Amino acid sequence: MNHIRLAALGATALLTLAACSKSDDAVEVALKETGNTLFAYVPADTPYLAGNLQPPSDEVIDTFLHRIQPVLDTVQAELRQAIEALEAENTGDSQSTSEEQHGDMAVQLMHAVLMELDGKLNRQGLESLGFDLQSHKVVYGMGVFPVVRLGLSDASALRGTIQRILDNAGTSAPEKTHQGISYWRLSEDSDGQDPAGLYVAILQDHLALSIFPPMAEAKLLPLFLGLQLPAESNAAARLAELNAKHGYTAFGSGIMDLDKLVDEFITPDTILAQSLAASGEFDPATMTPECVSEIRGIVSHTPRFTMGVTELTTAAIAMQYRLETEPNLAQQLAGLVAEIPAANLLSDRMLEFSFGMRFGAVRDFLRDKAAAIMETPFQCEHLVDINQSATETFARLNQPMPPFVNNFRGVRLSLSEITITQSIPENARGQIAVHVDQPEMFVGMAQMFLPDLSALTLVPGEPPVQLPASLIPMPGIVAFAALSDDAIGLSIGEGEETSLPDYLAEKPGPAGTFMSTNYDMAAYLDYTQEISEQFEDLEGQTAELDQEQNAHYRSAHHIAESAQDAFKAFADRNQATFRFTSDGFVADSRMTFK
Repeated sequence: MNHIRLAALGATALLTLAACSKSDDAVEVALKETGNTLFAYVPADTPYLAGNLQPPSDEVIDTFLHRIQPVLDTVQAELRQAIEALEAENTGDSQSTSEEQHGDMAVQLMHAVLMELDGKLNRQGLESLGFDLQSHKVVYGMGVFPVVRLGLSDASALRGTIQRILDNAGTSAPEKTHQGISYWRLSEDSDGQDPAGLYVAILQDHLALSIFPPMAEAKLLPLFLGLQLPAESNAAARLAELNAKHGYTAFGSGIMDLDKLVDEFITPDTILAQSLAASGEFDPATMTPECVSEIRGIVSHTPRFTMGVTELTTAAIAMQYRLETEPNLAQQLAGLVAEIPAANLLSDRMLEFSFGMRFGAVRDFLRDKAAAIMETPFQCEHLVDINQSATETFARLNQPMPPFVNNFRGVRLSLSEITITQSIPENARGQIAVHVDQPEMFVGMAQMFLPDLSALTLVPGEPPVQLPASLIPMPGIVAFAALSDDAIGLSIGEGEETSLPDYLAEKPGPAGTFMSTNYDMAAYLDYTQEISEQFEDLEGQTAELDQEQNAHYRSAHHIAESAQDAFKAFADRNQATFRFTSDGFVADSRMTFK
């Protein structure tokens, strides 16, 4: 019954009835500037912020809903079975214990929720419940405590949805009010003594959710319910400036100020610090000045994280993530990257992969950082473990490295086919390049230990040479090897050797790029599904589940299979690049669709 109770509790929390919010000049300003009135609720000093200045187009929403319609159809079928199972579970002897009665109420509530969703797993159906798939959204912090605000298509419709669920379940939700505004608090302790509670309210035009300590209600409830708007709110301007700087679109972006976030933990007069002190586990007021200074010093190396949607169309979705670092650290990180070719982002092969890092330089970088801590150890009692870790790390890294590891610069893969049975490769086609300083030296060392390799003559720039079958772990596979000035190349599969020299001769990728990938998403899903099924067959997982677990497993398995099949039908390529720049770490990802 636990899963039913949790599901019912979550559904009730999400759909709990409340009242209206007030209008204000700040709301009107936010509406005029961006169309997103929700920004008016965001304080200027929030440590994190995410939202959209513009909702996605109807074309994008409808296209992706059409693509996942098979998934929704499967969920609908499983929904009907769940309703029937709950109806059967809800019929029985009226004589029951209080715990069983509580379980019966949970079953009734879950049954009412499922009945309300029945036949409405589509855009029109969901919007008839009051939700809006083309809504404005904002996530931010009241201090460290998160607030989520989601625009609604019809707040009164959502209230009606909730009331029907409660009526059909034969129950009611205990509402609370603050200055005439209704809300619901979900917590284990009805007296509000829990360290945190889930707060839900349906305001005039949006759904609001937050988590914060009940002890802070006097200060945070007016903000959460919109009774007290921030004196200053620059959320829209901050995101607009961020989007312009990094090329993010208006469809979604966010900022996390790590300096401000850590201040919420270590400054004694914040609500979080007071809550921690009240719990008896940790009192920030007891932190020494050395602790405060050293913790802030650590965080100052990476003061801000940002992210944003860089593309959102029916054909592609792209995101970028940035972790900003202080200039000296950014320069050091960029110096670790090896200049090798990046993955071919225009490839139609199953997988393109490239990783380039100067392992010797990485070892020196980590050793120097450990040595700096050893020379000036942390004085803060909460950081003393770092001192010990630095000593151990320095001892491990201050050892001679094998020549291959010290001179390693990177590895690349370009695969058009791979077959694995029970974790053993049976077939493959593609090319591999291992980038090192002085590749001839490493080939010579290998020839000393592999007699079958000693007869081969590999010269940089010369045509590929076929490897003896005795060196190939996969029977019947043809493999060739070749050298360039900075790489050892290997082709697997007949005909792949013809393009191996060109593969080795490709130019280095964009500066600072240390890893990049490009792969066929449908092929990847087929591969992972096959591996997963092999493990399930070996472990016999489903046979060991009891009857109830089997039912839930089958339902989840059907939905997962449907989702995977639907995704494979329209998925094209997934691309990702990871690089160090003068600003810090940058990750880009892009999915394309058929």
